[in-house]
Amino acid sequence: MTDKEKLVVKFGLCLENGKWYSKKENAHPHLIFTDGYYHKTDLLGLVCRINKLCFAKVKYFRQNIDRFEPLKYDMEQGFIKTELWDVEFFRHQASGLIIDLRYLQTITVYENFVKLCDKLDALELQATRPERTEF
Repeated sequence: MTDKEKLVVKFGLCLENGKWYSKKENAHPHLIFTDGYYHKTDLLGLVCRINKLCFAKVKYFRQNIDRFEPLKYDMEQGFIKTELWDVEFFRHQASGLIIDLRYLQTITVYENFVKLCDKLDALELQATRPERTEF
């Protein structure tokens, strides 16, 4: 099974008339993406679309995915490393900061997302800067 197929199973998506829908119990079907989008985009694009993240966030994570570790939360083990198709959180590797994908949904003003990116960049610089010792 491919990672895209695993993502479809995880979210219970159904393909009807060239469109992928989320069908949850006691809820109307919700359009997630077209089949064309499913085939043409990468796994990260699908994850971001399912989590309703804007293109700026998709672009940022595509360019910087190597700086993040995908995580999910387990009731007994806490945060555990996972594969991208199963991601619920990203851990910024340089700082250890954990970012919930649901939190990213709440950032609706582009400038606020830029501030978050700047903060992550600053934390990364701080983590890579050698400590000064005084004599």
